[in-house]
Amino acid sequence: MNLQRYELLSGEEARRILEARRLAILPIGAIEAHGPHLPVGTDNLLAQAIAERVAEQVGGVLLPLIPYGQVWSLQDFPGSLSISSETLGSLLVDLGLSLQRQGAALVAVINGHIGNGAALQAAARRLYQLKGPVMYVFTYPGIGEAASRICSSRPMPGGYFHADEIETSLVLHIAPEQVRRDRMIREEPQLPPDFLYRPVPWTEITRTGILGDPTLATAEKGESLLEAIVEQIVSVLRFALQRLG
Repeated sequence: MNLQRYELLSGEEARRILEARRLAILPIGAIEAHGPHLPVGTDNLLAQAIAERVAEQVGGVLLPLIPYGQVWSLQDFPGSLSISSETLGSLLVDLGLSLQRQGAALVAVINGHIGNGAALQAAARRLYQLKGPVMYVFTYPGIGEAASRICSSRPMPGGYFHADEIETSLVLHIAPEQVRRDRMIREEPQLPPDFLYRPVPWTEITRTGILGDPTLATAEKGESLLEAIVEQIVSVLRFALQRLG
């Protein structure tokens, strides 16, 4: 479908198209260290790429990217910028209600940063309580199953993958010029047994911010991973739009 970017529409066009399509697609990422070989805006690059492909296939209106997220785990690494979960959640609730006034019944958040998860779920529940638009939250759905077929690596406990074969492959596909290939190094930290059960700053587990082996990454793997993620999101959103009638 014709990709509609919200910020390039006039006010009247924005309302008319949102009223017709009913769906706003909101990419959100973060600014955080991704080892020596990937840019700090990696999560933004990925969220934007996924959101664009989803919008093209389901016909939703693509909103401007939110480039900042909750980066508690890597806040002490050079380059990382963080906002609180409370700030992020409040922003999303306000945006959701504003989008509803413009005609959106559904808001699909394409989340490129796992650390945003709690804030996004809280915002979605708050919008439900306020009878706002239905907010769907997608954080790389199906990545574990796809990686098991495509990559040598798997997401770590808790679904974490970071600057590794998986994430580096995705960036090699969508923005190969942003990958410092000569600076790829392998770091496979041993996680403490209580990793998932207490707050763990990643300075305790990794020197570089890498969780795996990016030297195994290829653009071809990234293309297959991206296709699997987009396919799953598109399937859910088509179902959601059918329910609206």
